Amino acid sequence: MLLTKQLNELRDATMNRMPKSIIQNFNDGIEEIKKIGLKEKALQIGDTIPHFSLTDYNNKSIQLTDLNRSNYLVLNFYRGGWCPYCNLELREYERLKEDFAKAGANIIAISAETPELAKQTAQKNTISFPVLTDKDARFMKDLGIVFQLNEKTKKDYEGFGMNFTRIHGNQNYELPVPAVYVIDVNNKIVFIHFEADYMTRIEPSEVLKIIETLKN
Repeated sequence: MLLTKQLNELRDATMNRMPKSIIQNFNDGIEEIKKIGLKEKALQIGDTIPHFSLTDYNNKSIQLTDLNRSNYLVLNFYRGGWCPYCNLELREYERLKEDFAKAGANIIAISAETPELAKQTAQKNTISFPVLTDKDARFMKDLGIVFQLNEKTKKDYEGFGMNFTRIHGNQNYELPVPAVYVIDVNNKIVFIHFEADYMTRIEPSEVLKIIETLKN
């Protein structure tokens, strides 16, 4: 089943059971992201990714040069293992992992959740590519894809039992917009998918097609 169909089914089921007031708050939050122009302010195609340091499950610092590099590297920025939309997306990238490898691309997933939780995310979704932590979302801030939860949304998440102080190890209440960046061997950005609506994602198969086009 295509990722889009899975996401739409999840969205419909969620909307049917969630109070309308909370749905409105989440929709307002999406509109806020659009209004502040986060997409336009973020790094764009042709820009070079800045040096970054991430953290693995063992709290070991991972540099870009430490990663298994091929012609391209797919950076999948997800909100956290608590997000069902993100879990569906991660599983689809895992399903196509070997196809990406044949196209000359490796995949890594990045979030601000703690290494312990990142490990849990990888295990529950049976992910074999690196799932890494961007402590305090520093790298994602350099890219320009991070926003702060507004008070209404923060309270709604807290009502669902979401403790972002524990999840992120800080009190910043920041999340990344789910985004996909593809970089080449020179760390130049060759493709971006940036979506303010967290319930919408690009099909990994479409990213694969784009990479196959780029290498030809």
